[in-house]
Amino acid sequence: MSENKKSGLITNVALLGVVQAANYIMPLISVPIISRIIGPEKFGIINYAASFITYFTLLIGYGFDFTAIRILSKDPSNEILRSQVFSKVFAAQCILFCISTFFFIICLFLVPTLAVEKKVAVFSFFICIASVLTQNWLFQAMQDLSKVALMNFTGKLLFTVAVLMAIHKQTDYLWQPFLTSIVQILIAIVSFIWAYKTYNIKIIRVTGREIYKLLWDEKIVFFSIIVITLYTTTNVVMLGLMKDQTEVGFYTAAQKLILIITTVISMPLSQALYPYIGSALAEDQEKGITLVQKIVPFVISLMGIVALCTCFIGPMVLRWFYGPAFLPSVPALQIMAFVPFVIVMANVFGVQIMLNLGMDRAFLKITSCGGVIGLILNYIMTKYFGYVGTAWNWLIVEIFITTACYLTLRYNGINPVDIRQFSTKNISAQLKPFVNKIKNRQKSEKKVI
Repeated sequence: MSENKKSGLITNVALLGVVQAANYIMPLISVPIISRIIGPEKFGIINYAASFITYFTLLIGYGFDFTAIRILSKDPSNEILRSQVFSKVFAAQCILFCISTFFFIICLFLVPTLAVEKKVAVFSFFICIASVLTQNWLFQAMQDLSKVALMNFTGKLLFTVAVLMAIHKQTDYLWQPFLTSIVQILIAIVSFIWAYKTYNIKIIRVTGREIYKLLWDEKIVFFSIIVITLYTTTNVVMLGLMKDQTEVGFYTAAQKLILIITTVISMPLSQALYPYIGSALAEDQEKGITLVQKIVPFVISLMGIVALCTCFIGPMVLRWFYGPAFLPSVPALQIMAFVPFVIVMANVFGVQIMLNLGMDRAFLKITSCGGVIGLILNYIMTKYFGYVGTAWNWLIVEIFITTACYLTLRYNGINPVDIRQFSTKNISAQLKPFVNKIKNRQKSEKKVI
């Protein structure tokens, strides 16, 4: 890997880290205050509704963050292809939004928690509008994320200020989902306009047959993502159906801290690496695998340290964030401390390699098995152990998925882990471009002074 390419890759990882930090850390600045005001029960209601709405955002997204990137990364400079992909994806998402709205209205009256808390549910559903307008897949494919990072950071900063000003008593909890959705919609509108103008997008008329073909061709990846919700999002939904909302509050309090770690660290790596590794694999499969082998030791070292820190320091952070009322969340947090580590490895084996090599069906089979196992295990664990059992379920299923992906690759003659790459020299080599960037920036600042 050349120094320039390494530098560009690390820059994208860093910028994506800012985006994800804005999405999760900035809103949680308000949690130490808000969680004490609304309490575990209302906190659980908000997160239950958000988890339920995830099904609709996934339907609207339809896995385009992977499939559209895969199509466009083959020739990102082709403006005609760019407009065609953009138009098809946007048209498909508009239709999927209409379908989601129809089913949401039905669920609003049939699902007990949503029926009781209709305003929370409706405010939470507004975020689906943002899902239609957000075209992050395009930014990832073009590997241009600086302005997106700035917009997300600014938007989340405004949200944090607004929600702190709006919530003063327990009955103000409705402002949380409302402001979350409104801010996301505003960010989506700005990013949509910016993408449209920056990349010279021309909206092309798309036929119903073309939309159907797009949805049909990419159904495998979509179903793979859907079954993943059977052991992630469905954990919260099932917990809410089987137990009370206070237990949902305890579980989601711990889960949110885990998701911060997963999103701020693993998602930037995933989103920046996917188009990069995809290009390398398209050019030469052996070259792409070698690239992954060089990156894996650094990822394992980083996530291993993060897991241990979460396990031992996490309880103190949780108490500080949520207050004494959320102390029952500690056992769940310590169980899930190793989830980000396992998720990153599953992403490397499953998403970075298998999807980029077109092994969609194999990935779907693995995630489907994990989803079924997770669904059955979740029922048993939640029934007898409550939210602690739900935490164990998530960790166990993620380990199964990661192991299955690795064994599948080895069965197909692909070795994603090379022990020889586990050296201080190799890990340092991955960090060298980043260190050089910092040194050069410091020199430039000294010259200015």
